[in-house]
Order: sequence, then C-alpha cells, then structure tokens
Amino acid sequence: KDMFEIINQSKHMWGDLRRKNCEKDLKKKLLRELRDLIHGKVKQMAFAHDAVRVLQCYIQFSNHEQRQEVFEELKDDILSLSKSQYGRHVVKKLLMYGNKELVAAVINRFKGHVRQMLRHAAASSIIEYAYNDKAVLAQRLMLTDELYGNTYTVCKSYEFNTLEKVVRTNPDKLNNIIDEMKQVLTPMQEMIESIRQSVVYMAHTHDGARVAMNCLWHGTAKDRKVIIKTMKTYMVKFAMGEFAHLVLLAIFDCVDDTKLVKQAILESLDEVVGNKYGKKVLVYLLSPRDPAHLLPEIIKVLEQGDGNAHSKKDKATRRKELLEVVSPPLLEYLCNNAAAMAIDKATSVTISDILASACGDLRPAMMAVAQLANQELVPGGIKGELHMAEHPAGHLVLKWLIEQDVTLAEAGKEERFGRILVDTVGTNKMKSWAKVNRGAMVLCSLLNSCDKSVAAEVKAALQSIRSELSSISNNKGVEILLENLNK
Repeated sequence: KDMFEIINQSKHMWGDLRRKNCEKDLKKKLLRELRDLIHGKVKQMAFAHDAVRVLQCYIQFSNHEQRQEVFEELKDDILSLSKSQYGRHVVKKLLMYGNKELVAAVINRFKGHVRQMLRHAAASSIIEYAYNDKAVLAQRLMLTDELYGNTYTVCKSYEFNTLEKVVRTNPDKLNNIIDEMKQVLTPMQEMIESIRQSVVYMAHTHDGARVAMNCLWHGTAKDRKVIIKTMKTYMVKFAMGEFAHLVLLAIFDCVDDTKLVKQAILESLDEVVGNKYGKKVLVYLLSPRDPAHLLPEIIKVLEQGDGNAHSKKDKATRRKELLEVVSPPLLEYLCNNAAAMAIDKATSVTISDILASACGDLRPAMMAVAQLANQELVPGGIKGELHMAEHPAGHLVLKWLIEQDVTLAEAGKEERFGRILVDTVGTNKMKSWAKVNRGAMVLCSLLNSCDKSVAAEVKAALQSIRSELSSISNNKGVEILLENLNK
C-alpha cells in the first residue's frame, strides 16, 4: 500500500476511534487494525501534518505494548520530532500517556541536546513539559546538568549531584562554573527575542506564566518593552488571572521604565479592586513581597528575578516611583467608593492596605471613610442598613485604621485616622456606639489610640454614660470597654 492510501484509511479509523460513544470492544478492534496498518510507517506519519493527529489519538488510546512499539520506531528521531511543528505533539503524547519506563526512555533521548532544544521555539515547549510535569528528581537533574557547563560535569558525582552540593564541596570552582553558565545561557537571549511577542498568549497557564516571568527577568530593556506593549490591551485580564497576575508582579520587580507600568495598570480599577487576584496586584504595588498577602512559595518564585543583569535601578527607587504612580488613583478611587468598599468583606481589607502604604495626602480618603460613620447608631440599623460601627466588615475597617495610626506615626506621616474620626463624628454621637458589641470594640480602639488627645476626649465623653454602661449585661464589648475606662 502506498502512503496516501494508508493515511486515508487510518483517518477513517481515527474518525470512529475518537468518538465519545465508541464502545470498548470496537475501540480495541480499531486499535489492532490501526496497529497493523501503520506498522513500519510511524515515522512518516509523525512528520505528516494530515496524519499526525491519527498517531496522537492512537498513542492516547493504545496499551503500553502498542505505545512501546511506536517509540521503537521513533526513538532515533525524537530530537527532530521535538523540533517539528507537527511531530512535537507526538513526543508530548508519548510523555503524557506513557508509563514510567517509556517516559524515562523519551527523556533519555534529550540527553546531550537540552541546550540546543531550549533555544528552539517548538522543542523548548517539550523540554518544559517534560521537566515540569513528568520528570522525577533524577531526570530533572539530568535535564539541568547541561546548563551548568563542563567544570560542573567534571566535579559532579553520584553523592554530590546538585549544583548546590558541587559548589559546597568545590568552592574554588564556583567562578569557573558561573563563567561557563553565562556562556551557556547567553544564547537564551536569542530564545527570548524569538518568543517575546507570544508571551501574552501563554501567560494564562502555570508553566506559561513562569516562562513569561523568566523572559522579563532575563530579557533586555527592549525585550521588556515589546512584552509589555503586546500585553497592553489585556492588562485587566492579566491582573485578574490566577497565573497571569504573577507576570505583572514580575514586571513591577524588574522593569525600570515605571511610565510603561503606569500606562498599563491603572485603567480599570473597578474590575481589578473587586477581583481576588487583581487585589493582590494592587497591594503588591503598595507593599511588595508582603507575607500577609503572598504565600511564601510565591515570594520564593519572585525572588528568582532579583539581581538580574538588565535591571539597573535600585530596588528602593523603583518601589518609590511605582508607589508615586499608583497612590493618587488609588486614593481617589477610595474617596469615590468608600461606602461600597467598607461594607464589602473582600474590599474592606484593601482600604487599610491603601491608607497604610500610599504616599501623598491621605486626609481626603480618611475623611471619606470617617464620614460613613457620622451618624447616631441605632442598634439593628435603619431600614435594614447597619451603622458602620455595627457592620461586620465596616466596624473592622474603623478598628484597623485607628490601630494603623501607630504605623503611620512610625513612617513619619502626619495624618491620624483616630483624630479625623473624632473630629468628623464628634464624641457625642460616638456615645451611641457603646450600645452594641462591635461599636464598643471600636471605642476600645479609640481609647487605646496612639494619639493621646483622641484617647482623652473619647474617655471624657464615655465617663458621662459610665453608669448606663455598667447596667448593660451580657455584652462582651461593653465589659471590655469598661475595663479600658478603668485603666
């Protein structure tokens, strides 16, 4: 049979085989027939754009023995298949569906060619998949060994088989290893150049985001500019993506041109502030690498970009510039949306984050929040609307901001939320807050304010209703309030 006829026949079988409703016995029969048909012709099919899908499907549904036969026919061509636009999918399917032995055999074929494959647009994705998803520790070490140069290879032994261990036992070889690594990795620049315009399309996956971050860390200023330019229209999607938002954090860490960041980030604050990941992006601009907002493993990932060759600006300078860029729009957003943010569990935390770290005049934003509490407190609320000091999220905002005055004082800022709150609401209205548990807890925070004049004014006002407070029973907040008054 000629190849044309074999491909046509195999396509008909493929059509039946890939159907969801294809019964088990029919599937086995089709796989046997397909095996007989393609035997000896697997290599030709793997490189043919119209037959490669048939082969992928065959690998997916076949048994281990059949997959092993496919590998035997392809093993001498694994490298060239990995570089082929169509053939690489066959290699990926062998890794994806093969048993441990088959995966090991495929990965073993990469040995000695890893550098070359990493510089190839198609083959690099195969190495990345093998390393991240399929390789066990020994195989991962084998794949990275080639990137460390000849000195490392000579010094490596069965016992000392990682870069860290080799350097620890051969400290005098460290400079040689670093020099050789630089020579190996310099051509990576060519790879970054070849994929920089495609970064935007891969950043929504775990591995793609890691590739994008590495391109930013190790790319030149021009590479970074190109990457950010291609991302520009998708910035909001990036900010709100589970993996993509990390790419933005990498940009904040390494891009010296903060104007580029300014143009890109602050367009749709409404969507971003209310999103789980978007919020992390904004908080990172205000307070980078804060363990209160980021998992330790994510901080470790971001630290990989520190000390890269192309970021010239001092870390503190870059941070200050970004803070100056992000502070005015965030403070203005808070002024205009304080009411909605304060009573929303998710965004209420962002209020204290903004006021803790933003630079510039904090007073208007603080007054906007204080104004929300400027009314008598009626227990249970008016028309179903709770007073801010009684609201589950709102009362916490007041407490956090009062307690945060200490941090502001330490940072040398003049504004004090406690003072603004007392001046805006007045101690007379504040007395009504003591009627409810949460309101009493806010008053406790005021009594312990770092601004002694605030504490004194609130204490004097509460002394006048002390006897009323003493008569209230079964209220933990009032009990604590009375304890604070007795101090």
